[in-house]
Amino acid sequence: MPLNTLKPYLGDIDALLSITEEDAKKSYAQPALKNLGSVTFVVLRELISPASFRNAESEITDIESRGRRHVRAVANKFKFGERARGLQVLRFFAAGGVSAQNKTAFYGKEKPSDKFDLNALVFGDSANAGNKVLPVKAAAQYSDAISLQEYGDAVDVTFHNRASEDGTLFNAQKKENSVNLFDRHFVRPGTLLLQTISFNGKVAPLEAVEHLILSMGLAGAYGGQTSIYGVNVRNHVVGCYAGRFERDLASPYVAVDALYQAGVDVADSVAVVDALKNLYSHAYPIEVNGAEIVDVQKSLIARLEAEDDGMRTSYQGNAKKIGMYFDAWFEGIGG
Repeated sequence: MPLNTLKPYLGDIDALLSITEEDAKKSYAQPALKNLGSVTFVVLRELISPASFRNAESEITDIESRGRRHVRAVANKFKFGERARGLQVLRFFAAGGVSAQNKTAFYGKEKPSDKFDLNALVFGDSANAGNKVLPVKAAAQYSDAISLQEYGDAVDVTFHNRASEDGTLFNAQKKENSVNLFDRHFVRPGTLLLQTISFNGKVAPLEAVEHLILSMGLAGAYGGQTSIYGVNVRNHVVGCYAGRFERDLASPYVAVDALYQAGVDVADSVAVVDALKNLYSHAYPIEVNGAEIVDVQKSLIARLEAEDDGMRTSYQGNAKKIGMYFDAWFEGIGG
């Protein structure tokens, strides 16, 4: 399996805890101490229908880098959808996902393992438990997703009005014209956004990486208001890269700047992928190319679609180990 080459740079699902013994009668558990290891997925998000990535303003969120203006989709614009799909995967296999996203809470004598699961380990979570807050830092660190194309080439605007049933903008109740006129900004289909997802410090096992790959899927509905229209993004994994130390290319801003400096046609997805592979493979000692990652992803999806018993058993077995980890961490050894 190609992902096995990543094992030296990842954690071990059977060694997620670090046990500290203060004396013969007292000890406590915490997540295993971080070690040298960095694994970074490089993902191109290709828009296949209009999408909106914005914050409080009506315009698409943007950012300037090296004198260029780019579309900026903050990490949660993609993480939210993939975390939601991860919960659905766990529910499908009866291996977790018992709480709605962003609504995890513990009641009465519930244990951490009753709510925290593999998804919490990968994507992070926090929950109230009595007068305490239990925090779980995400193992998967999502970067911003920034457009390869400049803002002016990637964004367009449509004009909308909310007309009355009679087809006019006249408000009969108030005896005045309606002001329900507005512009809707969107990112054009064909726009490419670059994002990286990193696992640093050997805090996550290979099983967590596989769960991320499956949760990412081949496509999805992302953004806020436009996600309700259905799938709007196709995901392309450029590759997965590993080493003992992090590299600056884990920032998409550095990678996009390198593409411009090299004169790559950022509207040509084939040229972009080739250039990115060259950049990252020279920066990291270990590479699992995108085609191999996609093969793993398609295999995982096919096994899920077929309701593979072995996959279900594996997920449920991992759920028990993850549950024991959270119980020992937040409640102490022995629960």
